[in-house]
Amino acid sequence: DTLASISHDLRTPLTTLLTHLETLQMKGLELPEDERAEYLRVAMRQSRRIGLLVEQLLEAARLDAGQVVVNAEPFPIGELLQDVLQKFSLAAQERGVGLEAEILCASDVVRGDIALLERVLDNLITNALRHTPAGGRVTVSARRCGDCVRVAVSDTGPGLKPDEARRVFDRFYRVDPGRSSASGQLGLGLAIVKGILELHGCTVAVDSQPGSGTSFWFELPVLHT
Repeated sequence: DTLASISHDLRTPLTTLLTHLETLQMKGLELPEDERAEYLRVAMRQSRRIGLLVEQLLEAARLDAGQVVVNAEPFPIGELLQDVLQKFSLAAQERGVGLEAEILCASDVVRGDIALLERVLDNLITNALRHTPAGGRVTVSARRCGDCVRVAVSDTGPGLKPDEARRVFDRFYRVDPGRSSASGQLGLGLAIVKGILELHGCTVAVDSQPGSGTSFWFELPVLHT
């Protein structure tokens, strides 16, 4: 079933990509300029989808093989969060979703692999934006909890049923298979989040209720200087 799902999710954008490229090859000069530009935009969009799918598969394979090495260093949590928020501001705006920050401990220094933790936040924010309708909001927060910083990505989407919340970190699990497949998702993003955080000695948790949005959070120890 897993192989069939992966094959389907790769075949769909590949078919669209090839169809549009073949049309451009055969009729490119005959098409009006705006129509030709639209064919190119669709081809580029499908190429990016395929690239994302392949990247997720390779990342999951590296985690399975123990090939992901954590290069930990100290850094202020606020710097990483602000960089990630800036990166997603345009995507949120295009979706009509508010992207907010509640960083209450920006100067607290934690230790971790900045690139891997950025990947964690990328996946969590991408997931939140995907499930938040226009007019909703996604909030990235950081606050001190004892000797740790709790980082959370919360949304005002439809929330999860209890059985969905229990399975949401399973590989290839998708809450809405039809919508996820259509958007080019394999159901690996949250599993990758879990794997990266486990390498840091952390866990990721989810708080959600149907109709009340969803919040994913994890904690990083604060370095005392």
